[in-house]
Amino acid sequence: MQACPTEENILAFVEGRLQPVERSLTESHVASCDSCGALLAAVAGAWHAEGRLRAPSTRERSRLAPGQQLGPYAVLAHAGSGAMGDVYRARDPRLGRDVALKVLPAHLAQEPMRLARFRQEARAAGALSHPHLLRVFDVGVHEGTPYLVSEWLEGRTLRAQLAQGALSREATLQLGVQLARGLAAAHERGIVHRDIKPANIFLCEDGGCRLLDFGLAKLVESVEDEEPGTRSGEVLGTVGYMAPEQIRGEAVDPRADLFGLCAVLYEACAGRPPFAGGSAGERLGATLRDEPPALEGELGRVLARGLAKAPSQRFQSAQDLAFVLESLRDGGSTDAARSRLRLPRPPVAWRRPALLAFGVLGLLGAGALLSWRLRPAAASAERPQYRPMTFRRGHVLSARFSQDGHTVVYGAAWDGKPAQLFSARTERPIPQPLGLGADVLGTSPTGELAVLLSPRTFDADHGSGTLAQVPLAGGAPRPVLEEVLEADWGDGQLAVVRREGGRFRLEHPVGRVRFESEGWISHARVAPRGGRIAFLLHPNAKDDRGAVMLLEGEGPPRELSAGWASVRGLAWAPGGDEVWFTGSRTDVDYALYAVRPGGEPRLVDRVPGRVVLQDIARSGAVLLDHQALRTGMVFGRGGEERELTLADGSFFTYLSPDGRTLLFTEMSAGEGASYGAYLGTTDGAPPVRLGDGIPYALSPDGRWALTLRYGDEAQLSLLPTGPGAARQLSMAPLQVLLGARFFPDGERLLLRGSAPGRPARWWVQGLAGGPAQPLTEEGFAPEAVLSPDGERLAAVDEEGGLRLIPTRGGAPEHVPGRFAEQSVVGWEAGGAALYLRSISLPVRVSRVELRTGALTPHLSLPARLERPGLVSVLTLSLSADGTSYAYSYNEVLSRLFLVEGLAGAAPLGGGP
Repeated sequence: MQACPTEENILAFVEGRLQPVERSLTESHVASCDSCGALLAAVAGAWHAEGRLRAPSTRERSRLAPGQQLGPYAVLAHAGSGAMGDVYRARDPRLGRDVALKVLPAHLAQEPMRLARFRQEARAAGALSHPHLLRVFDVGVHEGTPYLVSEWLEGRTLRAQLAQGALSREATLQLGVQLARGLAAAHERGIVHRDIKPANIFLCEDGGCRLLDFGLAKLVESVEDEEPGTRSGEVLGTVGYMAPEQIRGEAVDPRADLFGLCAVLYEACAGRPPFAGGSAGERLGATLRDEPPALEGELGRVLARGLAKAPSQRFQSAQDLAFVLESLRDGGSTDAARSRLRLPRPPVAWRRPALLAFGVLGLLGAGALLSWRLRPAAASAERPQYRPMTFRRGHVLSARFSQDGHTVVYGAAWDGKPAQLFSARTERPIPQPLGLGADVLGTSPTGELAVLLSPRTFDADHGSGTLAQVPLAGGAPRPVLEEVLEADWGDGQLAVVRREGGRFRLEHPVGRVRFESEGWISHARVAPRGGRIAFLLHPNAKDDRGAVMLLEGEGPPRELSAGWASVRGLAWAPGGDEVWFTGSRTDVDYALYAVRPGGEPRLVDRVPGRVVLQDIARSGAVLLDHQALRTGMVFGRGGEERELTLADGSFFTYLSPDGRTLLFTEMSAGEGASYGAYLGTTDGAPPVRLGDGIPYALSPDGRWALTLRYGDEAQLSLLPTGPGAARQLSMAPLQVLLGARFFPDGERLLLRGSAPGRPARWWVQGLAGGPAQPLTEEGFAPEAVLSPDGERLAAVDEEGGLRLIPTRGGAPEHVPGRFAEQSVVGWEAGGAALYLRSISLPVRVSRVELRTGALTPHLSLPARLERPGLVSVLTLSLSADGTSYAYSYNEVLSRLFLVEGLAGAAPLGGGP
C-alpha cells in the first residue's frame, strides 16, 4: 500500500466488512506498519471492552443463502456488508438481469433511525437518473425485511483502487468531471448526498463511475418532513471528508458535497487525505482549523478552492466545478474558466471577532488564505463573467432574451425526451416549463414569441416545423406558416427561412423572397433598427463551412467575412453596428468573433471547447451554448446494435448489399477541414483510411471508393481500396454535389447536385468522360435509392408521392398511397418492395409493396432511444435482405451560459 489506511478502513477491517482484496491489502500493510498495527489493536481492544465485538450470534450469521428468494429476486451470492445492511448479487428472472440487492437486517429494521435512513436512501436514490449515479430499480419489504434493488456493477470502489496508489492527474480529472456531473443532477433534484468518500465511489470496468449510498442524503426542499437522522444539528458523515459546517452540526447545502468531492479528488491525486491526524478527533480538528498541504499546478488550486472552510468561498455549484475540471481535462487553463465563473464576494462574517475562537494563528492563516482567494476574483472583474443557465443533460435547440433582457426563453430536449419550451430569469435561472413542445426562434417588442411547434429534426442543422406566435405571458399558440426552418422579428414583421424545391429562401415579410440559394441559409437575424438582415451562407447543405452575409435593400447580399471552415450562431450587437458570430477557421473549437461592414473580423472571446452564439441582449449580455458534439456510427442486426464510431465524428455514408462493408467519413478535430475517407467492416475490425474527403459509394467490384474532397473547389475522385493511384473525375456541369452512387454496371455514376445558380436535380455521368446528363427535372432532388438492376430510381416527392423514375428515359411510375414525412432508404433484393424511413425520432422503417403500396413495419431505431443529447438519425442504409442496417447519429450535450462583460470589453487580439 502506498498510504496508511484511513480510520474508516481500520473500522471496516475490525468489523469484517472489507472485500477480500481490500482485506488482504490492509492485512499486509498493518503487518509492516507499527502505527497502523497499534491503531488496529487499540480499536479492537476498545470495541471488545465495550461489548461491540462479540462472538457471532445467530442473528449475525443469518445471511441470505444462494438460491433464497427475497420478493421476486433470487439471491446468487453475498457481495458485502456495510453500516446500512448487507448487499447481495441477485437475479431478476422477470427481466433476465443481475441486480444488487441491499437488505437491512431484521434486527436493525426495528431501530427507527436505521430504518429511517434506509428509507431515505431509497427515496433519494430512486428520484435520480444519471449515468454517474447508482440506478435504483425497486424497493420493497419481504417478511418484515426491507430491501432496495439497484443495478449490479462490475469493478471496484475508489477506496480499493487507492489502496494500490494514487491516480494519475488525467484519471483524477476524468473522475472529477463525472462525479461533479452526477452531483449536479442530484442537487438539481434538491438532494445533498452528505457522505462523499472513496468507499462510496465505484469505478466501473467500462471506465465510468457511480456515486453510491444515499443513506445520509437530505432532500433540502423537504425540511418540514425530515426523517430522524437527517436533521441539521446531528453530525452525520465520514471523518476526513465532511465539510466544516457539517462537523459543527449546522445546516448543509450542495456546497458540502463539493467539499467532500474535492477532498476525495485531493486524496486520489496526492495518495493521502487532505486532513491528517492519528485519530478521528485530530482529523476533525484539522478539517476545521488547517489548510491541506498545497498541491502543485492548476488542479491543486482548484481543489484548494473546493476545500475552503466557508461555503461562500467554494465553488457555488457542481456545474461550476465540472466546467473548470473539464477545461483542465481537455487541455485548457483554469485562468479562462475561473474568470467565467461568477465568484461570490467574501461575506462580512469572515472578518468578525468570532474568528478569535480559532486562535490568533488560525486567524492569520485564514486572512492569508482569504487574500489569496480574493486575487482571482479581483482579476476576474476585468474579464467576462460566465454563468450557467441550464443544468440538465441534453440539447439546447435555441435560446433568446426577452426584450427587457431579464428573461431567457429556450427550447431544449432533456434526458432523451422531446423538445420543450422553458423560461428562466437571468438573476435566478430556475427553469420554468412553458407547457409547449416547441423551440423558440424570436421575441418581439410586444412580448410575443415566434416558436417552432413540434420541431422535426433530421440533423442538427435542418430542423423544421410549424411557425406559430404565442404570448410570453402564456396562452395558446397561433399557427402562422408550415415547413419553416428559422424566423426572427424585424420591423414588426417576421423574417423566415424556408426550403422549397430544394432551394433555401429568405423571406421578409413572409411571402416576399429577399434572397434564394441552393446553399444552406442559416441563423438569419434582423438588425435592431431593421432594414438589414445578417445570415450565414453555406455553399453545401450537407456542410457547415461558409460565410457571414449581409442583405441590405433590394440588391444581392454581400460578404462580411468568408473562408470559415465551420460557422454557426449569429446575432447583432447592441446598436446594430456589428455582427457577432461563432466559428472556426480549422473546424476545431469555435471562438466568438465580431465583424463590421467593410472591416476584418476581430476575436471577442475564446474558451476551451465549442461555443455557439444564441443571442445578445440590449444590455450587452450574451447567451452562449457550450456544446459537446458527437456524430457516431452504428451497425445493427437481429435487434442488436454495435457502436462503430472511430472518434467523435464518424459519419456513415455507404453499406454494401451483403451488409459486411461500409464507408464513412471521419470529421473529428484530428482530421481537419478536409475530413477523412475510411473503409471498414461491420464486424468491428480497425478501418482503413483511404485518403481525404467524403466517400459516397463503393464500386461494384469493391476496388474504388467514389469520394468528394473539399477545398477551394470541390473535387470528385476515385480512391483505390487497395494498391493503385487515385483518379480525378469531372463534375461538369455540377458545382455542388450532395450525393453519389455507382450504377450496378460500374460504368456510370448517379449524382445528386446542382449546376451554378440552378436548382438541384439527379444526374447520370459516365466514367469514360463527358458532361453529366440530367435525369430528373430541376428542383427534384430528394433522397433516392437506385434499384438493384439500376433501371429505376425511387424517391418520395414533396407531396408525399412515391415515384419510380426510369434511368434510361420514360414516364415515372407512381406507387399507390401517400408517404409524407418519409424517405427511401433501400430496395428489397428482388426489386418488388422498398424500405422507407420516418424523419424524427424514433425512426420507423417500413417495407412498402410496390404493386399495392401496402406498408409493413420493419424496424424501429435506435435500439436505445432515451439517451440524453440524441438529436437525430442521419444517414441510414439497409442490406439487400433487409436484416442488417447501418446509420449515423447526431448527439449534442449543451450547457447554456449567460455571459456579461463582453460587449464593453476591449478586443482580445487581431483577426482569427
